[in-house]
Amino acid sequence: MACYGYQDFLNSLKRPPDKRTQEELQIVYSYLHGIEALSSLRKASLQALCKSVRYEQHNGNNILYCRGELSTCWYVLLSGCVFIDGSMFLPRSR
Repeated sequence: MACYGYQDFLNSLKRPPDKRTQEELQIVYSYLHGIEALSSLRKASLQALCKSVRYEQHNGNNILYCRGELSTCWYVLLSGCVFIDGSMFLPRSR
């Protein structure tokens, strides 16, 4: 199995999901599998997720959603920090 770097992951993630090559899907899979919250997913489920995940970048002080709103997606924090109910959260190391 090839070893992919963080920049390879970002480049693959930034490509529109329906335009990703098999290699890019493998790069996204390899990285997401290393994230603790996603590592317990079955291979088929994680591969399906790789076909729909997308990259978003937000500036500071943006509100992504508010309490009581119906959530339509998950966010995985890759860098920076996020405040939830007054507590700061940082991305976990790989």
